[in-house]
Amino acid sequence: KVAKKAVAKPVIPDNLELLKGVGPKLNTLLKSLGISSFDQVANWSAADISEIDSKLGTFAGRIARDNWVDQAKLLVAGDVAGFEKKYGALGSEIAKG
Repeated sequence: KVAKKAVAKPVIPDNLELLKGVGPKLNTLLKSLGISSFDQVANWSAADISEIDSKLGTFAGRIARDNWVDQAKLLVAGDVAGFEKKYGALGSEIAKG
């Protein structure tokens, strides 16, 4: 038997600014609300989105408009190719497996 080589998952830092539509100001605001990981965003329910969106001030509406939950799910799964196909390049901070 030949052991299958494990495919290394890309190392994706939990930097919410990797989500399209999240810049430094919005990242700081999310952190102030206790949101700091893709896993949290990937598991948001409609109620969570509504509650968080109501606290985003001028950024309200961005969660749905920019598909953060879908983006976060792809990043949690390590699906860089899938993410980049839908949302564009992630940038150099991603170490591709």
